[in-house]
Amino acid sequence: MLPRILHPGLAPGPNELSEEDSHHLIRVLRARQGDALVLFNGQGLEAQAVLTEAHPQACLCLADDPQQVLRESPTKTTVLQALCTGDKMDWVVQKACELGASRLLPVRTQRAQLKLDGDRAHKRQQHWQRIADSAAAQCGRNRVLLVEPVMGLEEALADFKAHSSTGWLLDPFAQASLSTAPLAADLTIAIGPEAGWSDQEEAQMLAAGFNGLRCGPRILRTETAAVVVLSAIAVRLGEF
Repeated sequence: MLPRILHPGLAPGPNELSEEDSHHLIRVLRARQGDALVLFNGQGLEAQAVLTEAHPQACLCLADDPQQVLRESPTKTTVLQALCTGDKMDWVVQKACELGASRLLPVRTQRAQLKLDGDRAHKRQQHWQRIADSAAAQCGRNRVLLVEPVMGLEEALADFKAHSSTGWLLDPFAQASLSTAPLAADLTIAIGPEAGWSDQEEAQMLAAGFNGLRCGPRILRTETAAVVVLSAIAVRLGEF
């Protein structure tokens, strides 16, 4: 597989890479002058390219005409993920990107152990976006999962009303099952924190239009749920 580099300014002809991408290409991927690679802009375009100048601080690549190559799910899925501790959020972001989600909303909740505000929240959002960028390069997506800024539940529910026609509130005790729930063109999956949603939060989400949905007979960890649901959606869409 050819190395893939996210380059938002992709254009036919010479493309100068950033210092960070140049360092990664030369020091980590061990690319050399004359090597082939793929550049993609994160908005659906990719181009075959050749490394013409190989320097760790500034690589130059000669790109063919960019082509619209989409490897996206026909369902645009937003993952509304309650903040979780350790590297669990990193895992969720990475796998959500690999499995085709379009957006991820990191949400503060009453029972979440991770508390993020201000500059700390902004830095974590930037960190998660870099993880999504890397995951897109690895998995062959030409559209990158967008990680939104950390937000409260009210803001997330307003986002749901603005962007999605269907909302699934994952609940191990719900009557409706993942295998039979109707798919929609725009879907939001809501995943609670390690300790679960509060009764007040569940009531808010149901009032906003979410439908309870169970994912089988076992209770999933918060960092597992997005992987399971996105995989099930891909199976139902015939992607696997």
